[in-house]
Amino acid sequence: MERVPQKDRFTSLDTLALVRELAGLRRARIDKAFDDPEHEGFLLTLRSPGEGRRALRIVPGRYGALLSGVTDRGEELSPFARELRRLLSGGVVASIAEPGGERYLELEVRRGDQNEPLRLAVELFGKGNVVVARGDTIAAVATPRAWAHRTQRVGAAYQRPPIRGNPWELKGAELSQALIASRTDRVSTLAARLAFGGPVAEELLARAGLSGTAPSAEAPAASAEALLSAVRELLQEVGERPRGFLYQAGGLLLDVEPYAARRFAGESDIEVLELPTFSEAADRYFPEIRPRVVAPTTEELGRRERMRQREQQLAAIARLEAEVEAWRREADAILAQYPTAEAALEKAASGAAGSEASVEVDLDGVRVRLERGRSARESAQARYEEMKRCQSKLEGARAALEGTDRELAVRAPSASVRPRTERPARRHFWFEQYRWFLSSEAVVVIAGRDAASNDRIVKRYLGDTDRYVHADIHGAASVVVKHPPPGAPPMTELTLREACQWGLAYSKAWRAGRASGDAYWVEAEQVSKAAGSGEFVGRGAWVIHGTKHFFHDLPMELGIGVYRYENEELWGVAPPEALRARGELRAVLSPGEERARPEVEVALAREMGLSRGVLQPMLPAGGLTYRRA
Repeated sequence: MERVPQKDRFTSLDTLALVRELAGLRRARIDKAFDDPEHEGFLLTLRSPGEGRRALRIVPGRYGALLSGVTDRGEELSPFARELRRLLSGGVVASIAEPGGERYLELEVRRGDQNEPLRLAVELFGKGNVVVARGDTIAAVATPRAWAHRTQRVGAAYQRPPIRGNPWELKGAELSQALIASRTDRVSTLAARLAFGGPVAEELLARAGLSGTAPSAEAPAASAEALLSAVRELLQEVGERPRGFLYQAGGLLLDVEPYAARRFAGESDIEVLELPTFSEAADRYFPEIRPRVVAPTTEELGRRERMRQREQQLAAIARLEAEVEAWRREADAILAQYPTAEAALEKAASGAAGSEASVEVDLDGVRVRLERGRSARESAQARYEEMKRCQSKLEGARAALEGTDRELAVRAPSASVRPRTERPARRHFWFEQYRWFLSSEAVVVIAGRDAASNDRIVKRYLGDTDRYVHADIHGAASVVVKHPPPGAPPMTELTLREACQWGLAYSKAWRAGRASGDAYWVEAEQVSKAAGSGEFVGRGAWVIHGTKHFFHDLPMELGIGVYRYENEELWGVAPPEALRARGELRAVLSPGEERARPEVEVALAREMGLSRGVLQPMLPAGGLTYRRA
């Protein structure tokens, strides 16, 4: 049997081994930085008390190694190596982040002449990259790149790559459930679905005494218990000072590991060489192994182009959503603070505000620039028109994204090797054009996505026997609770409470990170456009007459999962109790850091098995976190 190298770049366990070696250095100080053209990377020389001089070799996208006995290189430096030296020389390595199942190296470096810490981040996956950030801002980057959710260029905000679940912290129930849910064999499930990678997956199965080709769903509980025992054993063997093990056959290097691999047991032609450190072994192995490059097929090239197009569409959607929100916020602020806006314009007209063509005014925290010669109402209307224009473009962009997603589904690699079975198109229900959910009592609840749809759902769908719900916060969505059809059980306070909680979550309270809030419901006859004398009711806004029925301290959380409705399965976001009662709750969402939203979206989409294009329209605006249900 022909032997081939097991890997051409680090696994997450290799990354952990390198982190453990670096963590073993005491107060390592960065001396200099050099180019390392022979290995297509960079070198950082380090000095540590009692450890002597070391060097950290960084080969982006492939591997890293902590070495001794490395001499200075030539002083001819590339621009990025010069930046590494300028930023990091003299800095002390204060901490090294645990990789947590990722192939990502992050060192915090502190210099006495700077208040903010520096971060040295190395991507050991994909094409790889090296980034230096000062505080939360990128100060240097080896290769500038941009995605829809993340940018790597000087001056951009520093963001870690999208995170996956940490396979080294799996619990028994999680692993068992993953094995049950998988339709492939055990080794494929561990390697790809659970992100262990091929060599580690094979090692775990060998230590657990399990067949890698057996179906994942076979004896899942016993398999999960044996695999978790193997995980603990492997981590313990790597330890705090990992040794290195090189495997070769007939002079050909096959593998390098920070543990004694049992999957090679019984193969007499394989020789093993044990070295004092994993880095020493890795630096012998990886320079001899060239990265595997496979020429892409025409189909793959087409798929890559569609993926690139999709990233551009996602970026355009995000930009248009921001523009729609900005125009709406300014228009709403003008109408909500109408007297203040008019007073600012009168002051500008009198000449007291200078001779500029416009005047900037603060309207309850929203900075708005009002044009002279145009009334406050005209300024608000102009902004609503701009918002409509952007909304129209946004709908077009979303439609284009759906088309791209359909093409990608057709072009999926599996389509050429699996027989395609035609599935009947799923029914689409009238309420899916709006935000919606089904209450625990199977009552349909809908809400507007913007001012136009807030007007439309009330005018078109608020019947005499329905209820109107609104969060007790300015600018919240209009929510309509439809009366159950004839013959269905009557609606109770449970549905109204769930509708209030749901409406609150889609208000500004979510983005503000509140833990709870208030909302109310009223009868349909209490809702109108009739304002008091001298008052103006803007687009999307409604006047409530009479008593409001409040629910206080509603929790700021939503569930995401699958509804079963009229023999169809629909993905939805709703109060967790509603999903538990009418379908399957998959995860519970709550507010989080807004700057981390792209990474959370990616992780949540992967967890749910959805594309981000399908997931994003369902979620409230602002940061979010989630936990599995």
